Amino acid sequence: MEGSSKFVMDIMGPVLALEGDKLPVSAFEPGGYMPVGTTRFEKRAIAPEIPVWVPDKCTQCNYCAIVCPHAVVRPFLLDKGEMKAAPSGFQTRKAKGGAESAGMNYTIQISSYDCTGCAVCVQSCPDDALYMAPFEKVAEDNAPHWDYAYALPEKEIGEKYTVKGSQFQKPLLEFSGACAGCGETPYMKLATQLFGSRMVVANASGCSSVWGGTATTNPYTVTKDGSGPAWGRSLFEDNAEYGFGMALGTKQRRYRLEDCVQNALATTSGGHELREALTKWLKVKDDPDPCDAISHKIIELLSSQRELTGLDVNFETIYQQKDMLRTQSHWIVGGDGWAYDIGFGGLDHVLSRGENVNVLVLDTEMYSNTGGQVSKATQLATVTKFAAKGKRQNKKDLGQAAMLYENVYVASVALGANMNQCVQAFRDAESYDGTSLVIAYAPCIDWGIEMKFMMDEMRKAVDSGYWTLYRYDPRRTEAKQNPFQLDSRKLKSDLKEFLVGQNRFERLVRLNKDTASSLHTDLSNVSHHRHEKFRKLAMDEYEMLEYLKTKLGEEVSTEKSIVLYGSETGNAEALAGVFSNELKRRGVRPQCMALDDFDFDTLQNFKNVYCIIATCGQGELPGNCKEFWKLMNDANLDNDFLANVNYTVFGLGDSGYVFYNEAATLFDKKFEELGGKRIMPLALGDDKDDEKYETKWNEWIPDLWNEIQVEEPSKELLPPSYAVTVDTEGAIPTTSDIIVAPAGTKTFPMVKNLLLTPADYDRDIRHYEFDLSKTGFAYSLGDCLAVYPHNDKTEVMEFCEKYGINPEAVIALEDTQNRKDPYPSQITAAKLFTEVLDVFGRPSRRFYETMEMVATDPQQKADLGYIISKEGKDRFKELIKETVTYADLMEMFPSARLELPHVIDHVARIKPRLYSIASSSEMVGNMLHLCIVNEDWVTPSGKQRHGMSTRYLRNLSRADHVDNIAGRINAAGITIPDSHAPPFVMVGLGTGLAPFRAFVQDREMARIRGEPTGPMALFFGARHKRTDYTYGDELEAYHSSGKGVLSTLSTAFSRDQAHKIYVQNRVAEHPELIYDYLVKQKGYFYLCGPAGNVPPAVRQAVVEAFVSVGGHKAEEAEKMITDMQIEGRYNIEAW
Repeated sequence: MEGSSKFVMDIMGPVLALEGDKLPVSAFEPGGYMPVGTTRFEKRAIAPEIPVWVPDKCTQCNYCAIVCPHAVVRPFLLDKGEMKAAPSGFQTRKAKGGAESAGMNYTIQISSYDCTGCAVCVQSCPDDALYMAPFEKVAEDNAPHWDYAYALPEKEIGEKYTVKGSQFQKPLLEFSGACAGCGETPYMKLATQLFGSRMVVANASGCSSVWGGTATTNPYTVTKDGSGPAWGRSLFEDNAEYGFGMALGTKQRRYRLEDCVQNALATTSGGHELREALTKWLKVKDDPDPCDAISHKIIELLSSQRELTGLDVNFETIYQQKDMLRTQSHWIVGGDGWAYDIGFGGLDHVLSRGENVNVLVLDTEMYSNTGGQVSKATQLATVTKFAAKGKRQNKKDLGQAAMLYENVYVASVALGANMNQCVQAFRDAESYDGTSLVIAYAPCIDWGIEMKFMMDEMRKAVDSGYWTLYRYDPRRTEAKQNPFQLDSRKLKSDLKEFLVGQNRFERLVRLNKDTASSLHTDLSNVSHHRHEKFRKLAMDEYEMLEYLKTKLGEEVSTEKSIVLYGSETGNAEALAGVFSNELKRRGVRPQCMALDDFDFDTLQNFKNVYCIIATCGQGELPGNCKEFWKLMNDANLDNDFLANVNYTVFGLGDSGYVFYNEAATLFDKKFEELGGKRIMPLALGDDKDDEKYETKWNEWIPDLWNEIQVEEPSKELLPPSYAVTVDTEGAIPTTSDIIVAPAGTKTFPMVKNLLLTPADYDRDIRHYEFDLSKTGFAYSLGDCLAVYPHNDKTEVMEFCEKYGINPEAVIALEDTQNRKDPYPSQITAAKLFTEVLDVFGRPSRRFYETMEMVATDPQQKADLGYIISKEGKDRFKELIKETVTYADLMEMFPSARLELPHVIDHVARIKPRLYSIASSSEMVGNMLHLCIVNEDWVTPSGKQRHGMSTRYLRNLSRADHVDNIAGRINAAGITIPDSHAPPFVMVGLGTGLAPFRAFVQDREMARIRGEPTGPMALFFGARHKRTDYTYGDELEAYHSSGKGVLSTLSTAFSRDQAHKIYVQNRVAEHPELIYDYLVKQKGYFYLCGPAGNVPPAVRQAVVEAFVSVGGHKAEEAEKMITDMQIEGRYNIEAW
């Protein structure tokens, strides 16, 4: 037991060896305390087979991790240094995602010796990226890989309240003694990933107290800073009271701590920094994330001051009560035997009190821990102990009982049926300032099912109506919304078919077929009745009115609208909900539901259909729209089936995948084929954009409002989100020499700024070098540098003068919304408009609307309204072509003057510009090179405009001066092989050469190290050799007449001869090379440069090479390239 403690060696070891009875009482710690996280030392090795990861099939969804009952399947992210230190055979792939995963590699690792072999992960993987292999063949080889990954620093990447993001959080419940395929542990494991560092758990007797609190082997563990669930067990009879008492105790202790903090601040002692931190704590003490951050700071400051000078009585009391500074998340946990039966009286008392405590019921529908006895949670017709001839009563509905209080958050979840709904329910329950109840459907081995299909059993239960997914949130009532949300709106399969798949119901068929048929029919009727009741409960007044009219045979409106979504991770569902609410604000009463929840036969009855659809992985449809898609493709449908339907489709996708937004594209085309009338062209949101899919959405939605001509909602300028104080007297301190940039960025020096083009050339192409040695950044081939540019200082001074603010004035900003990354609390006006606000950027349509609201001049108000109207779209386009800026608009419409707080809210933050990295760190170490062409243009009216970022960079580090910039590394959207052996075919246009310079450098270093290196072919295109052949001498040296690492170098300078030659022509001249490198040797293809005609023309040249050399048909050649794209061997980076 390497790395184990004295407890593990002296106590846990003998207990596991069944020699615990030989231990003396003196060996144990008084009070019975046992350390946490000891299950990781068991290494039971009990699985005959264990899962093996297939990285090339994996789309990095993390489903395998969220379903794993024992936390043995986990995703890890590694930086470049960690990759180099990884043991031999450690497999990874470049991490997919946005900036948060930049420079990272992704891996799935399995703890071989802790796995129980349940195979739930394999059955739940949508990509067949896992398979089961004999333990003895893979365990020993995989063990070092797990040990290495497990010891890596914890990385919390992305939004944790998503299915994928939650699994990058360390599970603080691991390697428990639960049954293989246990249906309970995934829920509790998820809770620890979301809130574990501050959880206080009261656990009732039952399965969860056994796998959660076995003597010596404690599966609950801690984070890197030692935080983790505080866990205690109580009896069936009083667990609710036990947990409730702890919650009340915490509440009173925090009240006293708050008084103590206020008393301390009433004195003059403590020092400025500590007093400032305590003041902030009073504001955020009930908001977990900011409270955690400031609490750590307070403890550090108190500890330091206590050691140096001592603390007065008030501050000493705060120090002694420091465990109450952080918010605590109280959870009362148990099975259905406790919640529905023995402990129900106490639970009902807790539900009635309205205190901020969370209840999790792990519903196995029987007393699982004692062998499967009947409980009030046992469903009608179940055969179990004490119900040998089938239970004759309906199951108690705990959720409906709790909803009667109307101030209790209630959710019914089933992880395998809807992972996102489950994650959101946990988030909503914990964030609710009151009592919450989450009832989790938990399959059990006592049901007589094959546990590897546990997640599929959950899906079948929901599809058949046996189990219902819903959320009841009292906060929605305050927002004048229906508090009840039915998340499983449509029954999709027959309940009786579901029942015969489980031995607990099938046994009755074998015992007495007639009785079974009768009870199963009764259960089916009960389930349908319950589902219909929930459907009506989820309706708003308009939906209920229409429902009743339909029932009574009365005529219903033909002006109906519906918002349909296909969502896998919840983004499309959330966006559909927001859009539906926006329609309601505009007087439209739409229904909103998943595509598969909708009755397809009624689609013709809707005038307007709005579809919001995500794409999963390589073109897969989300699980909740597949049935709808099948129905749309029914051959019996007429081509005018939707002739009276208007529709529009918005897609959510990731352009890093081959089949980018495939689902939305398919649905848009099918609606058209069935006769639908397109309201707006298909819009495609991209996760690669700065604000992910919201970037495109915010561009698209104003045009949609104009197109459908709905009534405008009341325009109201909301209160600003920052409290702003302008100081012109020097009372507020600020630091002017620190560059302001968002979280995740670092500052580093530009050490070289070199003009590559002749001085007499009209294009300015430059080579830049940056020193990353003090940043901790690491980059890989194909990555980009995200540069945060600054506005021109002269233009900023002019703007400040026109706006009427002293550029040297210090502005104090107080964030009132607890943002994760707020603006600096003190900043000068000049710095605000130079480094933070994109005042010389393109204004959004929302900014025009805001100016229209505040304009005092009637004509200017009318002009602004006209510009953003449907009639004024040509004028709006003119302003865009003229690249009108925020500053321009404010000058054009002086009566629409926004006060500074509203300027801060409505002018966008400066966004980064991404540049392909032109160097290999293997060759240049901590340096990073860029190759960038300057952007200047003349507008239609003749105004000279400058690209913000290229002008900023061009003027830095001139002569002997060295300037710093702010930036971060962005992950590449291309695939790089693990070795240098595969051939490369590279096609670069202009500064699109940048990444290929890095590729060549990297392979040259591999050649020098003696590694096997495959051939490389570079096809480079530009206008003129004299002016545009940047790095020409380097490339010729690497080529060395075909003897160097660059095997083939073919250039196309389009304007150096009478007839133009393009890069696609050069590719077409080498068909044998193309076929040999890409097909015979399974090499990699890359193209980098401007979008337009070149990428498809080059692709056609590759197709023709496959046809002419390989004898393939054109259709087959196209499919070969598509397959290469899926495999990551055909990569395009175009802008």
